[in-house]
Amino acid sequence: MSANRIKPAKQGNLDGACGFYAIVNAIHLLEPDIPQQELFNIAISTFIQDGNPMAFIEGTSRGTIKNVLSRLLEYIHSTYDLTDNTTNEPYRIKFSIPYWVKDNERSRKDVIDTLSQANYRKGTVCILGFGMNDGELDYAHWTVIKGFKDGCFNTHDSSGEAKKIDMDTIRVDSQQRKNSQRPYNFFSEDIFVIERIVE
Repeated sequence: MSANRIKPAKQGNLDGACGFYAIVNAIHLLEPDIPQQELFNIAISTFIQDGNPMAFIEGTSRGTIKNVLSRLLEYIHSTYDLTDNTTNEPYRIKFSIPYWVKDNERSRKDVIDTLSQANYRKGTVCILGFGMNDGELDYAHWTVIKGFKDGCFNTHDSSGEAKKIDMDTIRVDSQQRKNSQRPYNFFSEDIFVIERIVE
């Protein structure tokens, strides 16, 4: 038996649930009156409909994000009357996947411009899938981009991810596995733009 101190596993170490947390965090930023626990429960119950519960452990694909997000929004729109707290105007929450098909422009500038539109106070957030490898840390993750300010993307994250990701540390769709100067590799096909749309 090892004499080393045994550290407990932490939430997120043994599962691939960050995608589900990203969905919940994104929707909750846009509609904080809906309880997070309710959002999470519905997200997981709709995910189980796809018949691959091991995806919860193995990691969340963009197809799973799309399906769960679609069903969760269906539930929200059938259960709640969403209205702006200031103007009392009704709205819906909709999402788009700007780089779902391969023929869309996806230069670094275009991807950064797309993510830069995130401003949760104005009703837009982005779910982003990325890889991070600086030669020491190496992982893939889903997070929420809630804003962009002073050259940094502000995250609303479920784990210990940086609250700010500097634009200078980002690559886009890079084939290079690791980079100490630009450790973040944003995957354009894993971007979801979620918005409040006034009806």
